[in-house]
Amino acid sequence: MEPLKVLVACEYSGVVRDAFEHAGCDAWSCDILHTESEQTKAAEKHIQGDVMYMSPNYFNEKITFSEYMPVKKQLNQRWDLLIGHPPCTYLSFAYTGKERYSLERLQKKIHAYQFFLNLWNAPVEHICLENPMGYVHSGLLPCTQIIEPYYFGHDYKKKTCLWLKNLPKLTYSLTDTMFEKKTAQEPTKIFLDNMTKVKRKGNIKVERESVLSPYANQKERSKFHSGIARAMAQQWTEYINQLNLKKT
Repeated sequence: MEPLKVLVACEYSGVVRDAFEHAGCDAWSCDILHTESEQTKAAEKHIQGDVMYMSPNYFNEKITFSEYMPVKKQLNQRWDLLIGHPPCTYLSFAYTGKERYSLERLQKKIHAYQFFLNLWNAPVEHICLENPMGYVHSGLLPCTQIIEPYYFGHDYKKKTCLWLKNLPKLTYSLTDTMFEKKTAQEPTKIFLDNMTKVKRKGNIKVERESVLSPYANQKERSKFHSGIARAMAQQWTEYINQLNLKKT
């Protein structure tokens, strides 16, 4: 059986692409930024450019490439699985500035909605899109599954929404059972963007620790969770391969 062709859209970190490569897939990432993963660089499987050109339906000669990866042939092909991380700058609830209702920001939100839908409607049989809790889930398209990084071994909370097309929900275990060891870790931190979460119990404020140090800037905060990436690669590679075996 040929390895699955996997495209990870809007990823410069290589976290998800590398996980799928470890699972035996022919995995590629695509982003407007250079990849920062040494593993991806060594494999020469990152395309720097607009993901909308990454299928026969969107083929365009004007796409640009990183200098170390002349892989134009990867454009005109079919993908088995698309994992997309559409930018959440205008889609999440994090921004609370006074300009959040400005015409310019609303227009950018509409463009972000359209980009999300373009990925969702890509000509790929199996699709997963990921975003934090935000306007897509509440006002455009309800997500299929809401998970937390601590479900998959991280020590922090950050609600993560998955939109799944022809894919099963990710499985995890919050406690040990007779048949399997738990995948979850007790969370000690809450991941927040430039704010501290406050819960009220009566008139008492309860401060919850925020975790910002490993995510010091917006670029760092946008990196995906490696534990979830491994679960995606292991579970969905097996699922799609089993489907393909049934078709043969």
